[in-house]
Amino acid sequence: MPSHRTAGEPLTSDPDTFRIRERFERLLAAGISISSERSLDRVLQQVVDSARAVVEARYAALGILGEDGATLVRFAASGLSEAERERIGAWPRGRGLLGAVIRDRKPLRIAEIGAHPEAYGFPAHHPAMRSFLGVPVVGRTGPVGNLYMGDKIGAREFSAEDESIAVLLAAQAAVAVENARLYDETAQLLGRVQAMQRQRDQFFAMINHELRNALTGVYGWAERLLRSHSGRAAARAAREVYEGAERAVTLMNNLLDLSRLDAGKVQAVWRQAALRDVVERARALVQPAADAKRIALEEEFPEPSPRCRTDTMRFEQILVNLLSNAIRHSPSGETVAVRVETTADEILVHVIDRGPGIPLEAQGKIFEPYIRVDPESGLGSGLGLPVSRRLAELLGGRLSVHSALGRGATFTLAVPSAPPGE
Repeated sequence: MPSHRTAGEPLTSDPDTFRIRERFERLLAAGISISSERSLDRVLQQVVDSARAVVEARYAALGILGEDGATLVRFAASGLSEAERERIGAWPRGRGLLGAVIRDRKPLRIAEIGAHPEAYGFPAHHPAMRSFLGVPVVGRTGPVGNLYMGDKIGAREFSAEDESIAVLLAAQAAVAVENARLYDETAQLLGRVQAMQRQRDQFFAMINHELRNALTGVYGWAERLLRSHSGRAAARAAREVYEGAERAVTLMNNLLDLSRLDAGKVQAVWRQAALRDVVERARALVQPAADAKRIALEEEFPEPSPRCRTDTMRFEQILVNLLSNAIRHSPSGETVAVRVETTADEILVHVIDRGPGIPLEAQGKIFEPYIRVDPESGLGSGLGLPVSRRLAELLGGRLSVHSALGRGATFTLAVPSAPPGE
């Protein structure tokens, strides 16, 4: 008579066959769980949790190799509590038995860790382990890391079957880790593209706003000039036309400089110069704007007045930007000061205003292109300070700001006394 299998009854009563089938099903489920993760950190944790469960180990860990292919730079573990992890301290870097798996790139199975000649020992507070199983994790382009397990549950050591399962898990882990890395890189690239798109939108909005304001003034006053015969009106119209045209020209020059700096097409032309002469030329260029707001310009130099070897045109351009910015944001009747200091190898030029100041959280943003700290003010194009900082770097120096709300701002240009490398 043929026998009939009831629901839930195994296909075979052979314990070994049933056990192998059960482990295979667990391995398959582990592979599905591992491949479903996208974040690299979650992938690593899923791999070690799955390895510990399928291989039946008390502990499991996965180390990811750095660019040198010999040092572990990331580490995930399973079987330790959070408190145990904290007590252990820093993760291993890849010495002892871990280093042997890295170096030999083949499975390593040991019954007694302490008896192995390459055993390095455990750090303080690390749980004791006897048996060890380590297998390399190799991806499409080479070694990715290594999968480690410690203390076989229910047996003195890991078996050849355990090793085979660990090798299969390592293969699944390699694919999952590479896919997670690709996912992370894609997400980062998408973030950069989105940031570029936002910057592009800011750029076009800024261009539209600035050119519209500048050209509207030019157009309106030019029309009034045509209709009026008053000398006073003509003089005022001429100034408005001049200032509008000046804003448009400054904007175009800043745009050109920024694009050329980004493309690495601006080269410094080094020459010896007296710093007082450079400062006074910059002051002469902004003096009309200062006079219009009744702002006093003051200078302070050490004695003797310093000399430096720099690109005087770019140095002057930075100072004009800083002085124009200080005048623009200073109340009428105030003072804008230029104070020069020297150190053993640097010259420091401080441009100090008594304006409204810059909030701490905004001080990093003012050096980013197309961004205004106060968009409602209508002041500035958001390009002068970014251009100035990049020009300072071109000169081998730096541009920084120190400010607080209600206390004005101090912009400091620091440049070497001689060109970099001389």
